[in-house]
Amino acid sequence: MKPAATGAVVGDITKAHYVQLDGLRGLAILLVMIYHFCLPHPEFHGRDSGILLQLGQAGWMGVDLFFVLSGFLITGILTETRDQKHYFRNFLGRRFLRIWPLYYLSLVVLLVLVPMVLPAVPAELKSMQDKQAWFWLYAANWLFAQEGGFSQTSGGYFWSLAVEEQFYLVWPFVVYALSSRMLLRVSLGLLAGSLLLRVVLVHLGVSTGSLYTITFAHLDGLAVGSCLALCLRSPGLLPRLLKVMPVAAALSAVGLAAVRLADHDLFFWSRQMATFGYTFVAILGGALLLYVVRGGQAFGVARLFSSRFMAQCGKYSYALYLVHVPVASLLFPVVFKLLGGWQPVIGYNGVFLAFAAVSFAASWAVSVASWHLFEKRILAFKRYFSYDEPADERATAPVAHSAAHRLPG
Repeated sequence: MKPAATGAVVGDITKAHYVQLDGLRGLAILLVMIYHFCLPHPEFHGRDSGILLQLGQAGWMGVDLFFVLSGFLITGILTETRDQKHYFRNFLGRRFLRIWPLYYLSLVVLLVLVPMVLPAVPAELKSMQDKQAWFWLYAANWLFAQEGGFSQTSGGYFWSLAVEEQFYLVWPFVVYALSSRMLLRVSLGLLAGSLLLRVVLVHLGVSTGSLYTITFAHLDGLAVGSCLALCLRSPGLLPRLLKVMPVAAALSAVGLAAVRLADHDLFFWSRQMATFGYTFVAILGGALLLYVVRGGQAFGVARLFSSRFMAQCGKYSYALYLVHVPVASLLFPVVFKLLGGWQPVIGYNGVFLAFAAVSFAASWAVSVASWHLFEKRILAFKRYFSYDEPADERATAPVAHSAAHRLPG
């Protein structure tokens, strides 16, 4: 992808493939996996943990990078196709094919098949079974918000999938109803509103664990991604974005450092992080996305995100997200039992690194199999929801409706 010197940067995202965005998605899933793999470490939650574990504390930020990417891609797709005849049908059909089959398959395996096979259902899995309606209805984030965090019910990683699904169901109607100019204002309003809502709720005594999973309090990343999608398609707004974003990113980096000093850790449930940090993380994620999209192949960072490994991580990221926690939970006791005799030689951390490596390899193998045996075959049905309209339908698209959606510039 080569950015233009002037004018909009991104082309037709419904037809083009941007490998750098796959790489960013790969970074997001790697961060999330590192975070979850570190959770069983006895020193992970301590403020005196080593530098690597402290960096691992920031792995949850990969979810916010996913949100930025989703806001960017979904808003881009919707704005490019809202004048098409089958706007709602095509978008929702394609999203459901991408998200629902693997999501519900994972629930069937976890909540139906595994309990049938095991002689006794583990307490962690039983907690999901007892409240499974929340998961089937894509409302798990509200369950965790009600419970104040992830300590009472397992399957915490489902919360972000619920938020994204709620976004997918509502945002097409918002995009269709508003001009691009109004949509940009709404997106900025959602960014500011999420921050303001957290400030209010935290002072009202709402737990920070709840703030993390309440949809309206964690729209920062989706809002930033939406703003970028709109600005990158507007020659008039692009120069302003390129001036503002580096300043916003620098201020966000300083703000995140201040949050770290105030909280003494980088966990999402710490007070200052839950109040201000999500906004800082979203802006930094947006700045990284903008840098990669603008940089093309010219800079080392962009080349990193275009590398085969990062692109493959992005390609398999959805399955990796769904399987890595159950896989790691299964393998942790197994690896420590098998390598327990080596612990005096390589130490606890050596065994723990072996656990992380084996968990990643096993999650990767399951995800590759999922892609080739299941996901790819389901996605073939997207041809029935194609964005390629016949020429006569495009020719009769209402011109006034299209013009009303353009941004100034």
